[in-house]
Amino acid sequence: MEYEFTFVVDGATVDDDTAVNRLADELDAMLARAGGQNLLSVSFCGDNALEAALSVALIARELVPGLRLLRLDRDLVGVQEIAERTGRSRQNVHQWATGARLAGKEPFPRPEGTVGRAHAWLWSEVNDWLRRHGLDDGVFYPTRHEMTQIDYLLANGLSFSYRSTPAQGFTESRQEVVAALMEHLAGFSQFVSRLPLEKNAADQRILAIAGHDEPAHEVMRFIAEANQDVVLVSARDDVITGVHFSVDTKGPQKVVYVRHDFTVWDWMALVRDKPSATFVAEDPALLAAPRFHHRQTLSFNTAAA
Repeated sequence: MEYEFTFVVDGATVDDDTAVNRLADELDAMLARAGGQNLLSVSFCGDNALEAALSVALIARELVPGLRLLRLDRDLVGVQEIAERTGRSRQNVHQWATGARLAGKEPFPRPEGTVGRAHAWLWSEVNDWLRRHGLDDGVFYPTRHEMTQIDYLLANGLSFSYRSTPAQGFTESRQEVVAALMEHLAGFSQFVSRLPLEKNAADQRILAIAGHDEPAHEVMRFIAEANQDVVLVSARDDVITGVHFSVDTKGPQKVVYVRHDFTVWDWMALVRDKPSATFVAEDPALLAAPRFHHRQTLSFNTAAA
């Protein structure tokens, strides 16, 4: 899905022709100044808004060293702005906001606050409401919750690479993992940031997102190909778990074999039962593959979120 973002940035301005041109040519992003702030507007694709935003942040920093993405601009709109963006009259917008027209069982979003004596709304929430009536601008924006999560990661300088195995047919269970991760992103990020994880060439820590029902051997192969420490993240039954694995081809001779028919969740159960073990795939074709050394595990009960 393609999302549109506007970041508040520092370290580059519209007067920097090199930065403006590089961002436009390589990222199709526009650097501008409005309301006394430097803003970077860009559209980018990702499985979710968080992934897309972090990818933009990484690429932008590579293109313009010194550029800092501080937070997302909230894009607050009043009645006049909504009217202009939808091509409707101010009276129409007022009727939407008061529930006199189009509302039905879908009440208009609550105002984010007031500017002077007038209400102001998050455009992302207004646009989502309009979409349900066929009046949106055709663009997807991060939700309020996603904005908070993205701001947290930007403010703390945390950068992750979310990767999924190429196995087909597990999209739904992976989406459940991402949703659970979003609910506990602050605590999970702190856990990952404290781990002695090496970063990839893009200065990111790797999180391997896997559905609980995926074949463990396929995920083991995928992690091995990363050729560095990985945090495997999965979720099931109101629990999200992250396991830090280091990988090598040697290690101790005493190992625990992961059976060919095991799922990711079966493997994680082994980790819980034998936390000091080294794991190797039972599949003969993978016996020469790296050993997976368990380092640390963190679990959250998502039902308590």
